[in-house]
Amino acid sequence: MTGLGGGGAMYSPSVSPHDRLLMFVSCDMGGFYRSEDGGRAWRMLDADQMRASTRCRPVFHPRDPNVVYTYGGDALKVSEDRGVTWRRLTASPPWREEVVELGIDPGAPDRMFAGTDRAAYVSIDGGRTWSACAGVTGAVRGFHVDATSPEAGRVCFIGASDGVFRSEDGGRTWTAKSAGLPWRDLRGFCGATDPATGLTALTCTIPSRAVDGRFAGGVFRSLNGGESWQSAMGEGINIRLGKVDEYGDGDIAQYYLAATAQRTPNTVYVTNSGTGYWPPYHFTVYRTDDGGGTWRAVYQGDPRFSNPNVAVGWLVYETNWGYGGRHTPSGFNVNRGDVDRAMYTNLGEVHITEDGGRTWFAGYTRRVSGQGAPGKGQRWSSVGLEVTSVWDYVFDPHDRNRTYIAYTDIGFARSEDRGETWYHAVAGSPWRNTFYDLVCDPARPGVLYAAASDQHDIPHWTNIETIRPTGGVVMSTDSGKTWRTISGGLPQAPATSLCIDPTSPPDNRTIYVALMGQGVYRTTDGGRTWAQKSNGLGGPGNLHTWLVRRTSDGTLYCTVTGKRQGLRFDAPGGLYRSRDGGESWQIAHPGLDLHWAGGFDVHPKDPNTIFLTASTAPQRPEGGLYRTRDGGGTWTRVIRDGDLPGTPGYIQAFFVRIDPERPERVYFSTEAHGLFVSQDGGDRWERVKGLPFRAVQRVAFDPEDPDRIWVSTFGGGVWTGPALGSP
Repeated sequence: MTGLGGGGAMYSPSVSPHDRLLMFVSCDMGGFYRSEDGGRAWRMLDADQMRASTRCRPVFHPRDPNVVYTYGGDALKVSEDRGVTWRRLTASPPWREEVVELGIDPGAPDRMFAGTDRAAYVSIDGGRTWSACAGVTGAVRGFHVDATSPEAGRVCFIGASDGVFRSEDGGRTWTAKSAGLPWRDLRGFCGATDPATGLTALTCTIPSRAVDGRFAGGVFRSLNGGESWQSAMGEGINIRLGKVDEYGDGDIAQYYLAATAQRTPNTVYVTNSGTGYWPPYHFTVYRTDDGGGTWRAVYQGDPRFSNPNVAVGWLVYETNWGYGGRHTPSGFNVNRGDVDRAMYTNLGEVHITEDGGRTWFAGYTRRVSGQGAPGKGQRWSSVGLEVTSVWDYVFDPHDRNRTYIAYTDIGFARSEDRGETWYHAVAGSPWRNTFYDLVCDPARPGVLYAAASDQHDIPHWTNIETIRPTGGVVMSTDSGKTWRTISGGLPQAPATSLCIDPTSPPDNRTIYVALMGQGVYRTTDGGRTWAQKSNGLGGPGNLHTWLVRRTSDGTLYCTVTGKRQGLRFDAPGGLYRSRDGGESWQIAHPGLDLHWAGGFDVHPKDPNTIFLTASTAPQRPEGGLYRTRDGGGTWTRVIRDGDLPGTPGYIQAFFVRIDPERPERVYFSTEAHGLFVSQDGGDRWERVKGLPFRAVQRVAFDPEDPDRIWVSTFGGGVWTGPALGSP
């Protein structure tokens, strides 16, 4: 993998109580990552083995360090080799929804617990069979088992949104134990038992409210098995009413996740949202070592704070502190065997402490040494935790060492050492979220053109209904270090692709850009002025122009992709062609209706051979890959719904690429099934093995190595490997 690292939402962090260096984290885009060195390097597991769960963190067998359990890919799974490979644990579970919490009896590990957003379940045979925990209601927040209680009468606890529940018979029967909580809606729950003293402490968090002008709610604690609960909002924790500044998350601090180790009842961490930006009112992590009598903030993430203790990554320097969400972390976990080791995730980062919160380091990226004090404009390298979407990986034709990444959500990155290290580089662009497309000027070294927008993920399902007025064309004359707009006269709309006419004067380039919902525009003066060139393009109600390209003979092609209205795709789109510089357009597949057309590619030596992707939509089973060998007169559907292994049974696909040096080799990218290659011009296909991520976008061809490809993914970064895959 290569890239900056991070930039996408991470969830469900977990660290082994047997080996403090063994960690797991999930990404909302589907990647499940494993580290064997304490979060300094990561490896994504193959999707056939495990897919991410944003709700359920892995839990570890209390005796066997090789056994790990989690929920992923719509199934409860177990690993017997420390999380390298996984298998389904139970064939017919009683639940019909996602498992969000797992628990194990540390003294009798055949007793396991599973929780969903509706109910809890118990197993007494190591997870093979399950029964409902009668009487437990609400969304489960956590489990605790008092391992000092008699095994025949094991005392177990469940924290759920409806309250806390206790069992004294190993989970067969349950009783509500929430007396003293002023209200329910639990957000977090944890428990710990000290075997030396027998002390069991339970901690939960509930919504904060102002009652009679005073703080109420927050963190509560029970020392008598839930019979009574008392506030644990001791000295040092934020109970201020009212925002301190405009950056506060609300008028009252809210407390969310609670975590502790198995045997440390007096040491607890809680996460919160703040009433201001600056300490002591900021969002942070609090730690108590005396059961809530006193608290201290142990997560000071902004380098501008007076006492920062997080060695932050590039996201903070290049964007802002809190990029990943200032309100609350997406995940927080304490090593159940070592209360001083914890993991914190948000919508872009993972931070790790090994000393009880005194210091933290960024586990999603690595700063290149020898650059002086950390700051903006520095180089970073991948640690394998690539968790965001990429639209293309581009080689600079003028400098073999320069490569570029067009990103979703984090914009753009440039490398001067063939992808070993990276600079984040969006300075000057008013649109910093997504760079959809990038073109290097073939005659002017250092000159780049990019199609950019602050609306991401077009043309995926979530972003082809409402199109926001944001986007345009930007240009760089210093190999991507800085950018400026060349969008004079263009309507504000997502710019999703562009191409240049290489025969035009280098200082007055002819450029075409596709603007989502607005059509194709052309400039003949390098971007100073633009004119719409959409005559004949699209159909009634659909001008979702997405991908525009020019072939060597001057022919233009443009895809009009899907336009969704709820679950309906009424207005067809498709592939259009212009032979007069965009003055007029005609459909390239008359008689073939496509309602969610995607990418295309034209054979470099035979312009009559074209491949076109399409996606299946509700009531529109058109997904797959189409090929013409007569310039569009007739089309053959060479891949259709149901042809590819795995689920789902339908296809969504947005890109196809022909190898320019070996045009009989064609790559077909899908959103859920992976990357496929044909070596005979599209007649026979096989999956490219060795690529662990299934949501694939573009393929780039290495100009230095014809047997290597670079693969951009929708949520798993950039991968490189053998052109035909690896075993």
